[in-house]
Amino acid sequence: MGAELQARTEPGRRLILLAEQLAADLATRAADHDRDGSYPHEAVAALRDGGYLAAPIPQALGGMGVESVHDLIVAASRLARGDASVAIGASMHLIPLVNTAHRWRAATLAGDARRAAAYGGTLERVAREGAVMAAAVSEPNQDLTRPRTRADRTDDGWVVSGHKVFCTMSPAATELYAAVTFDDGEGERYGYVRIPASAAGVRMNGDWDALGMRASGSQSVSFDDVHLPAAALRGGFPAGRLTDEFMEANLVAGGLHAASSLGISEAALAVAVGGMAPKVAEHGPAPRALVLVAEAEVELSAVRASVARAGDLIDAHLLRPEDDVAEVFADVQAAKAFVNEAAVRIVDRALALSGGAGYMTAHPLSRAYRDVRAGAFMHPLGANRAYEFIGEVALGLAPTLS
Repeated sequence: MGAELQARTEPGRRLILLAEQLAADLATRAADHDRDGSYPHEAVAALRDGGYLAAPIPQALGGMGVESVHDLIVAASRLARGDASVAIGASMHLIPLVNTAHRWRAATLAGDARRAAAYGGTLERVAREGAVMAAAVSEPNQDLTRPRTRADRTDDGWVVSGHKVFCTMSPAATELYAAVTFDDGEGERYGYVRIPASAAGVRMNGDWDALGMRASGSQSVSFDDVHLPAAALRGGFPAGRLTDEFMEANLVAGGLHAASSLGISEAALAVAVGGMAPKVAEHGPAPRALVLVAEAEVELSAVRASVARAGDLIDAHLLRPEDDVAEVFADVQAAKAFVNEAAVRIVDRALALSGGAGYMTAHPLSRAYRDVRAGAFMHPLGANRAYEFIGEVALGLAPTLS
């Protein structure tokens, strides 16, 4: 793999090295978990014990101190080379941590001890206690700006009821990071609550059986009158319309989900080229094979550039939050849309280069062919909504999320 992406920072370099080591181990069991549709609990334990799941948490709070989103994205792409099902779950766990770590740093710099302590408590629970978070955001026929899952106020806290789908990594989760709609007395707001996976009323439905990402554990989860303390939910932002706060909360997600597509396509092309080596050494390359390899390499180069730019844009925005978040969000979603689609084409070419070998279920190209197609509908914007949003921003229209 020629000009693969590299870290921008020293903590990022350490994380990428860790991701490569973990990926090599994950790859030894990925085919078995894919075939059986079984959940790789041992993989999540390795990520937790190795510190990967605490990567963006400041070192002072027990984490690896990786502040660069670019470097987190590169590490996620490396992990996806070993098992993309594990990588997407790890990325969904990291997304809220990146946002929380950013707010902790801002509160610390501002001297706001109360807010810093609140954010720091969340981060330390992951870094020092091994908490694992699974995103519970997606819903059937989803209104992206108004979750159907509701949190209603009680005398001593909140009660949450609703149904979520695509709760990736939920079999290993200690907490579910759930998007809810609630009323703060002045109107409906969109907020996030952390729900203990063991709480009464939380039901894991065990219904994940999909074409690809079969080891991701992306089952549906139901919340049946789950009671939470008053401190579990505060703040939020207006529900029912697109806001800067929604885009800020979901900015990192686009880059990290694009990373999985990059890693899948890199690994697939490497497998295909490696499989061709004996035949090329003996007979030379076939003309059609040369074209397929060249086309795949051209697109892979563009995919890497798009992923790197998305990471750099996010990092720059975190340093300059006054910039127009809609434009940055559109740029990151454009990168995600391009990367997802180009990665499918790269994997398709790799499969063609393999002849009939890659068509067998146990072959890594068979898994790549199925896994890479999941990128098109990954949060926050699936392809259809992404193109609508990007077009509106490009035309200077007020963007919406229909």
